[in-house]
Amino acid sequence: MNAMRALAELSIEEAIARTERAITHVGLGRAALATDGDGTLWTHDIGEALFDAVLDAGLVGEPARAALVAEADAHGVVISNRSDATAIARELFEAYVGLRFPEDRMCAAMSWCMAGVTTEVLDRFCAELLEGTFGLRHRLIAESNELLRYLSKRGVPVWLVSASPRAVVEAAAKVVAEIAGIDTPRVIAMTPRVVASTIAPATDGPWPYGEGKRAALEAELDGRVLVAAMGDNAFDVAMLRAARVPLAIRPKPALVHVAADVPALMRLATR
Repeated sequence: MNAMRALAELSIEEAIARTERAITHVGLGRAALATDGDGTLWTHDIGEALFDAVLDAGLVGEPARAALVAEADAHGVVISNRSDATAIARELFEAYVGLRFPEDRMCAAMSWCMAGVTTEVLDRFCAELLEGTFGLRHRLIAESNELLRYLSKRGVPVWLVSASPRAVVEAAAKVVAEIAGIDTPRVIAMTPRVVASTIAPATDGPWPYGEGKRAALEAELDGRVLVAAMGDNAFDVAMLRAARVPLAIRPKPALVHVAADVPALMRLATR
């Protein structure tokens, strides 16, 4: 077990200065920023918010039922009502909360549980959720968005890497860009399979969770170097470790617990 260590705090001004030194070292044309979304750029979890809204709206239906049952059976999750897709999804989530179903597989299921819905309908649903009940504009985290804004305007491309469903992460990226006055960050997220413009009960591409975050990001950087990365939880460690300036944003206890795995990790001071 790794020894826990206290995370020293870094002001936004010093974070910018350190990142500028990293940019000077690698060259502006090769620099990149990577950031998590939930708990890092905004408070709360947009994947779970979307999942709850999809369940409440009755968008989990027969096209997803067999895949949800298969997930439950593969991990020994007992389902009381195997004929109701919404009930299965709820029980699977309860199993995840109870540590009886893997988090990465729950993230994947959240991305395709609305199978049968068109991408157009889902995109509209996500935009309305973030502008409405979720209230994303009022959840943005000041310190991380300040660094994102600075580096983006400096000409450093931004990758938003999240295990939440792609549709809602892309919608959130647009809101962040609008408020910050920057180009929309490039999105790497949990991606459902799409067949004939309709969500299918499966995923495509790597799962951006844990080590998968680093691998998925590395595949897209095209030789760029992470001058900085921001995250809030233990499954951001692989991505944080790949950066010259790794920053913990309001870190969860799980990230603090494994901070020794990222020797250069520091906590960005709260604004």
